[in-house]
Amino acid sequence: MYSKDDMILWSMIGSMVIDVGRLEVLAFSPEHLFRVFRKSSESGVNVFKGNYKEVLEIINELKDGVEKDKIKNLFGDFKTLRDLKNGIQKEKELMEAKNIKMSTYFCADYPVKLRECKTPPFVLYYKGKSLENDMLKESIAIVGTRNPEDEKIEQFTEEIVKNIKDKVRYNISGLALGCDSIGHRISMKYGVKNIAILGQGLGTDIYPKENLVLSEKILETSGTLLTEIPPSLSVRGVYLLGRNRLQAYLTEELLVLESGNKGGTISTIKTAFSEKRKVYIRNIKKNQTMFTLKNISKLTFISCYSDMEIIKILTGRPATSFTFKFS
Repeated sequence: MYSKDDMILWSMIGSMVIDVGRLEVLAFSPEHLFRVFRKSSESGVNVFKGNYKEVLEIINELKDGVEKDKIKNLFGDFKTLRDLKNGIQKEKELMEAKNIKMSTYFCADYPVKLRECKTPPFVLYYKGKSLENDMLKESIAIVGTRNPEDEKIEQFTEEIVKNIKDKVRYNISGLALGCDSIGHRISMKYGVKNIAILGQGLGTDIYPKENLVLSEKILETSGTLLTEIPPSLSVRGVYLLGRNRLQAYLTEELLVLESGNKGGTISTIKTAFSEKRKVYIRNIKKNQTMFTLKNISKLTFISCYSDMEIIKILTGRPATSFTFKFS
């Protein structure tokens, strides 16, 4: 029912940002917006072309509140919608110029894992290899702070990846400096493909700029650069935060090398827990202290690859709510 142009428009609306004091936030609640999309799809009503009365009936099924009012105002603002529609061609031209491909919520190659999550992307924009559902079942996300302090972090990561390289097809991470970069590089070294999820449109300069060469190497080694953000939009903090949830949604297991005082690692862990993913935390003092401060309990701390194997034997796969803590 929704065309590819319509899906680009949905992704544009989902990426709209407003300023709240010193913070940037998404203009519309992803949960509310997706409910309108899902209900309209089920009802056969294209909200961009349908009768406004029909569109209002769908929106009115949302719970009363500010978020409902904002969405209602959007679809009643025909000038804003017209301006957004006029921007679709720009996104398509960028996609052609930059060799960016797309997979919409309705496409056969759209990951099943994302369809099952709370706030699926309307569109996945990507460069490189398309995602293979079967291979996503054999994946891990290696993440952590941009400023790791532990000197043995690369040695630890290499020991893990070296032992899982025949069992894992993808490392799914965020191309950030620090832990993400370490995971991407070592995965490439041992032949594990990388999916780098970005908080920007793929028609803009790679962020962080220090990882431009790394992003190119990911593509050269049959990996993928992936985002839900339309091609023309540059990186924003709120996009990076949304990127974190996709790491947890797409993977089977999450490996946290080191957590910082701030950043997206905590939000990624919480999403992974809610999706019943297996979460491993590197057993170092900083991680233990950090997660105690964040009031997150029942964590699985590991010191080496054999710890991961013991935990899998104890808990089985897929992951259960039980975790085994090493002291």
